[in-house]
Amino acid sequence: MRSAFILLVVAFRTLAPCELTFAQRAWDQPYIVPSGSSGEISSREIDRMAVEVKHSRERLFVIVRLGTGERSRRVNRARLHNTQQYLSGKSFDPQTTVFAEGERVEGEGRIEFYLGGSLRLVTLAKRNQMPNLTCCDDYFPAARSKPKKDRSRSH
Repeated sequence: MRSAFILLVVAFRTLAPCELTFAQRAWDQPYIVPSGSSGEISSREIDRMAVEVKHSRERLFVIVRLGTGERSRRVNRARLHNTQQYLSGKSFDPQTTVFAEGERVEGEGRIEFYLGGSLRLVTLAKRNQMPNLTCCDDYFPAARSKPKKDRSRSH
């Protein structure tokens, strides 16, 4: 009985500080959502920000950034447009929400969400693709580039 108690105490002390154990994060750190995620975390955090925006009356700033190897600003504009469409259904007031394109970053492209002046959420995007902001992967289709012309035809 005593050894089971000691094992329980050791396990608790080992796991208690782990963020994943309790699914919490430090409030002064932004939540970074990996590009391969299902979107549930992004959706939850966006819902949380919607409530905070209503109560605090702070502005929400949404900045989209191209990543390494992404050349087309069309991808960035598509990310921006899709995010605007998604947030319009989430009770964000268009008067207090600001959307902008930021400078290119190293690594994956991203969408950054700032509440007031504080970075709250970073959703990463695979190269030339839309990040998933919802729990359903089909909300954001992959960005499409123009089809290449077939130059193999003879004139």
